Amino acid sequence: MDVKDYVIKQLGRTKNKKYEQYVVSRIIHLLNDFDVKFVTQQYVARPEGRALTDLFFPQIRLHIEVDEEHHKANIEDDKVREADIVNATNHEVMRVDVSKSLDDINNDIDLIVKAIRNKVDTLKSQNSFIAWDLDAEFSSDTYINKGYIDVMDNVAFRTIKEACNCFGHNYSGYQKASAPHPNDNEVMLWFPKLYPNNDWNNNISNDEEIITERNEDNEKAREHVISHKSNKEKHKHQRIVFARVKGNLGDVLYRFRGLYKLSLLDSNEEAGLVWKRVASKVKTYPRG
Repeated sequence: MDVKDYVIKQLGRTKNKKYEQYVVSRIIHLLNDFDVKFVTQQYVARPEGRALTDLFFPQIRLHIEVDEEHHKANIEDDKVREADIVNATNHEVMRVDVSKSLDDINNDIDLIVKAIRNKVDTLKSQNSFIAWDLDAEFSSDTYINKGYIDVMDNVAFRTIKEACNCFGHNYSGYQKASAPHPNDNEVMLWFPKLYPNNDWNNNISNDEEIITERNEDNEKAREHVISHKSNKEKHKHQRIVFARVKGNLGDVLYRFRGLYKLSLLDSNEEAGLVWKRVASKVKTYPRG
């Protein structure tokens, strides 16, 4: 997918919502800057729960909400189980009230475009603005050169091998749901589906601080917990997690969630394994 395809597909997601389509397309056309990435209809994790925002600018951590007269913020759980959900801590939200006159709507849009440009210019003056590069965004080299991966940067990869290669692997292909950490014997790399799937019922809390892992079969769940609790060397009690999600263009992504540690106290056969986040930023390593 090139930038042209990406832009057309993102704007196409608003076609069934006439007010949202007008506001979003006007903002993007007036901004006219494809060094600035935008995402339409982005699921986000906020302190008060999950939500769906109409337009998101990841580099400046800004969300745009199009408020209609009967705007509904609630979302159904089954719509977000597989969705790509970004962490929105400390993100800013600007709103456009489309119940007002067209002139007022356009004035609000002009203010938003000006705010976006000001934020980008501020980052540029601090030498901290990184122009959007569709290929570099999903490349392990980007994060190897950076030296770390941070949840706040909403990092995701298209493939498991790209995530693995951030930590010293040099895979040309890799499909398994876990991999060893070549530079830390205490840690495993994990690529779970954090929603019910087949025999497993895995979940992540709305604040992303806790992951529960449990087999649907009670006997297997009991054995799974006992095995992990009793054999730290085999199973590892720390995991760097990249959750398998569905991107808003229908593509599969592996979204970085952080470093989690097994809670021996909270894990049991009823609850399953309970993993608690201990770090939202982890070190990356050159390829071996």
